Amino acid sequence: MMLYFGFVLTLVMYVVAVLVNRRWSNPLTTPLFLATILVVAVLLLSGVSYAEYNDSAKYITYFLVPVTVCFAVPMYRQLPLLKRHVLPILLAVFIGVASSVLTVIMICYFFGLGDIVARSLVAISVTTAIAIGITHELGGVVALTVSSVIVTGILGASISDVVCRKLGLRNPIARGLAIGNAAHAAGTTRAMQMGPIEGATSSLAIVLSGVMTAIVAPFAVHLFFG
Repeated sequence: MMLYFGFVLTLVMYVVAVLVNRRWSNPLTTPLFLATILVVAVLLLSGVSYAEYNDSAKYITYFLVPVTVCFAVPMYRQLPLLKRHVLPILLAVFIGVASSVLTVIMICYFFGLGDIVARSLVAISVTTAIAIGITHELGGVVALTVSSVIVTGILGASISDVVCRKLGLRNPIARGLAIGNAAHAAGTTRAMQMGPIEGATSSLAIVLSGVMTAIVAPFAVHLFFG
């Protein structure tokens, strides 16, 4: 019975979250965020451990790689547009990466959180696979990295639309770059719902921010923590 418990529970809770979001649309009912809360609630109430849940939900993770590769499709469809704005895109992503990395470093440095925390959180806005690699190279704690990346993605996907509206960010390229740069794959799913250009630029931002973070993060960590 437990063999597919996590798999079924995750799918059911996500469907419930989608239905709730269609009825009451706001950041707190964003499907990814709400589904996560519902799954956690069920596990706590049922007494099922995370290890048991994860063992029966692992089949979902098999789809992560092909789903990530599928992000290339909207990029390809918008390739002419992306080529016309290549320099602003590169500059915007670099600024976003530098801001993310330096913010984490400065908080850890001035609040005395130590270099281990900094090494674990410096890739907080990068998609999980790349973030794990960066953390390994820097000697951080992978578990802290993964949990932080997940929270960042869910939070970004939940509030991205609201933040864009509040800031008056209407340009689809700018919206997509901001979301992909800050909230990686989870945010990109939301960007794709906004429009094809947002989805394409967000997908591109995931790749570029991952590469740039892998270059900038080690330099920043060694500069402040040696």
